[in-house]
Amino acid sequence: MTTRLRWLTPWMSLLLSGCLAAEEEAPPPEPATEAPAAEVPAVPDAEPALACTQVSFPKTSTWIWDLENSALPTTLSAQVYVVDLFGTTSTKIQEYKNAGKKVVCYFSAGTYENWRGDANQFPQDTWCTPGENCAKSVHILGDWCQSGGSCEWWLDHRKSAVRTVMAARLQLARDKGCDAVEPDNVDAYSHDSEINCTDQACWGITANDQLAYNRWLADTAHAKCLGIALKNDIDQVAQLASSFDFAINEECQRYKECGVYKTSFLAQNKAVFNAEYRVDAGGDAINWTSCTGTQATCACGESGFSAGELRTLVYKTSAVRHDNVAFSCN
Repeated sequence: MTTRLRWLTPWMSLLLSGCLAAEEEAPPPEPATEAPAAEVPAVPDAEPALACTQVSFPKTSTWIWDLENSALPTTLSAQVYVVDLFGTTSTKIQEYKNAGKKVVCYFSAGTYENWRGDANQFPQDTWCTPGENCAKSVHILGDWCQSGGSCEWWLDHRKSAVRTVMAARLQLARDKGCDAVEPDNVDAYSHDSEINCTDQACWGITANDQLAYNRWLADTAHAKCLGIALKNDIDQVAQLASSFDFAINEECQRYKECGVYKTSFLAQNKAVFNAEYRVDAGGDAINWTSCTGTQATCACGESGFSAGELRTLVYKTSAVRHDNVAFSCN
């Protein structure tokens, strides 16, 4: 929530030679030709895809988004359960699947969260510029720090160490039985340009850097037989829709930004899940009381969607819990 490995594949050549007649003299061997050295990539590549059938997320699918509960009722009226990767056990995930739910597992792919179990896997220079005061770093995600010490920093996702951790998280999702993943904070480039870098160095992440990273996430997820959602990154939706299986968006109706999903994800029969807030994380109140227009179109702040195309959950506050949903536009 703000709130979507380059391994060198070993190869061998097999040399077949025929037998020469005893009385014939073998010709002199051909000079050996040295194969050009393989170029070592800077970061790990997506691994070869497994033979598998990925779970699909067609448009009109219904969903529930809950990142705070570790055990949801299996009887909720939603086909897709989106839950926290670290906070949900494999046993619980299997219970959801036994109840016929498709399970999507959330993790942050663009930020360093110092409370996560694998936080020590991130080298400090991936989230804090060398030499700066990390507690007051320009890379801290907004003002998001809690009094207990939990804090979040933007990652420099161009570094191979970051991709190594993310590949491990994707493997964890597969091992736990998740059908798909929701990698969050995959729009660092748009935030990096907003940071005041007068005294500290910024990462300098570009739009092309972001496209490359997001596509790497998608390729790596697919190689592990996982579906993957594009989370927010609204300005790159059109460029990334072909690489992702469905979309999750926050507040595109509030900001009148949902339209790009019509000609990208929806045109490819891919689900678009939207969350809006009556009171957002910044404390701003929005008077969502019901869908505007007809319930069939079910767009709370943006028109032009057919029935069921934009699946919206309106939360009472920014707390992402199923029991905090004021109403749904399904």
